[in-house]
Amino acid sequence: MNNKDLFKTIGYVDENLVEKANTARRTHKKTFAKWGTMAACAALILGISIYSSPLKTSMTNSPQISQQTPVSAPNGVRKILNYNGYRYAFVSDGAQFKFTGMKPEKSLGTLEYDMNQEIGKDDGDKDLDKDYSSTFAVGGKLYEIPTYPSHFRIAVKYEEQFYLAEVVAKVNDAKMTAKEYLDMSNLKKHVKDIHVLNHVGNEELKKMTDHVAVESIIDGLYTSTTASLSNKEYEAIAGAQSQGKSYQLQFNLKDGTHMAMYIIPELKVVSMGDAYYQLSDNFFDQSGELFSGLEQEVLPLY
Repeated sequence: MNNKDLFKTIGYVDENLVEKANTARRTHKKTFAKWGTMAACAALILGISIYSSPLKTSMTNSPQISQQTPVSAPNGVRKILNYNGYRYAFVSDGAQFKFTGMKPEKSLGTLEYDMNQEIGKDDGDKDLDKDYSSTFAVGGKLYEIPTYPSHFRIAVKYEEQFYLAEVVAKVNDAKMTAKEYLDMSNLKKHVKDIHVLNHVGNEELKKMTDHVAVESIIDGLYTSTTASLSNKEYEAIAGAQSQGKSYQLQFNLKDGTHMAMYIIPELKVVSMGDAYYQLSDNFFDQSGELFSGLEQEVLPLY
């Protein structure tokens, strides 16, 4: 099952994960842009999206990116765009952001193609892969963020408002290694501390502020391998989510934003972008007590 069919299911409880995979194989349709029913329902009920809450601005002199509008519950088509061979997801499902201490000025082009007009067409696949295609803010201008010369994150200016988009996959669904993803994000440079949250991201369970320990966690992520999961393993992931065994690993960044991954310690898997990665035993040895004794309420199923 490719990233387009998966599309970040690890972020939500989804008992129909395997059936979705089988359906995608049978139809050969690109379903990556659609929110799954379970995902949409969970987000609507819980009032969150991939990013859990309005981001707090750090009280520092470093450049800041602050969220200006609440997280909207995802519904219908996922807010994504294609640029330079990568698929980006709009952070906080298209919330507006403000840049302080820096200004996105270097132009990267304009979003020209509307994916919404192509989704579901028998011959629409080729257009869904085009650079500068998007499901949101079509006509918006793309800009480089000065602190992200790798373009892991880019700014989108649309109707005088800025939005933030972040790499989640390659457009052609080629696998991204953990090293590729982490190097592109430059997480080691940007991270301030780590919080372990419950799955939906509204309760802090543990935190790690020691910088050496934080870097050790990131080093451990570098050793993870891209997971090629069987249907049985997808079932195990969905089961772990529904049983309260999946947690949000939140990397708080120096610019006031954060990056979120989903981790299931029991299965030794973690999500980075739209892909799953298998964690090594050494990762958990290095993490100390960070993932031990975690408890959370089991998520309701609707």
